[in-house]
Amino acid sequence: MPDPTQRHVDNELSDSMDLFERADVGATIEISQQRPRKVLVATDGSSQDHALTLFAKQLQSRLACEMGYLAIGGEASASAGQHVEANATIVDVDASIEEDYDQILAAVESFGADLLMLPCPFRRDFESLGEDSAGTVMEVIAARSEIPTIFIRRPDAVGRDPSDHIRIVLTRENAAAEKTANWAAGLVQPSGRLELLLMVEESTYKNFREIMNSLQPDAEFNPEDLEDALARTYARLHSGLQRSSRKQGFAYELIIRYEADEQPITPEHPKTHPALIALGLVRHDHDSRNEIHDFVRRSPHPVLVVPVD
Repeated sequence: MPDPTQRHVDNELSDSMDLFERADVGATIEISQQRPRKVLVATDGSSQDHALTLFAKQLQSRLACEMGYLAIGGEASASAGQHVEANATIVDVDASIEEDYDQILAAVESFGADLLMLPCPFRRDFESLGEDSAGTVMEVIAARSEIPTIFIRRPDAVGRDPSDHIRIVLTRENAAAEKTANWAAGLVQPSGRLELLLMVEESTYKNFREIMNSLQPDAEFNPEDLEDALARTYARLHSGLQRSSRKQGFAYELIIRYEADEQPITPEHPKTHPALIALGLVRHDHDSRNEIHDFVRRSPHPVLVVPVD
């Protein structure tokens, strides 16, 4: 019979493995293909407005959704007519609302939007702000908006529809994963490509290895151990996306990767290959919030953030 110390070590090891191997069991997840009915586009008069509104019009043309436009700032208001089609709605908000993010959230509610699109950083020059910050508006919208948001950070590949290639990125167990997959499957073009990237972050692996080595000093652990765990965790989601791709006609691929392998997290260069990155945000989870901010800062492609509480 193992001594109490050994039983304690075994329990610690089991708990640590469970952190990464909390695999779902049961029937395949049914992907519902969530499509927007009313999209709010918030413009700020920046160079990103053209790419933003063009992407919005591409979605409107394909999905027949209602479009609302909120122009914030003098330059945005003056140029709003250049971007808004005759069948779109100009959304006004109370002029006494001071903060941009409060104006945007008020417009979302008054218009009844179920998808929000805005440039990032908002009303800040990207070159002067630098790559280390996504701006306060992005952070507040991500924290408070109850609907998915598409952030356009760099206006590359203008004119080409990013929804032709959508990549869902998951790095750990994520309560928003299924909802994110529903939105990604709903937005991808019928002849487009949808990918599920399960990525083991280098920091996660190092923490895992440190814990395991403290419990089993002679054991060897590799990134593949966590890759296998992620694959088991999202086996049902993968199966559901496979089934949805067969029904709807889009191409689908599962990619499993270790971050330190130095392969790009995002697809090819946006100037030649536009894409949309889809991320699930668990708003009460500090690590999930930080991950979203980091991806938005680093991604050269537009980022779809799908929140759950």
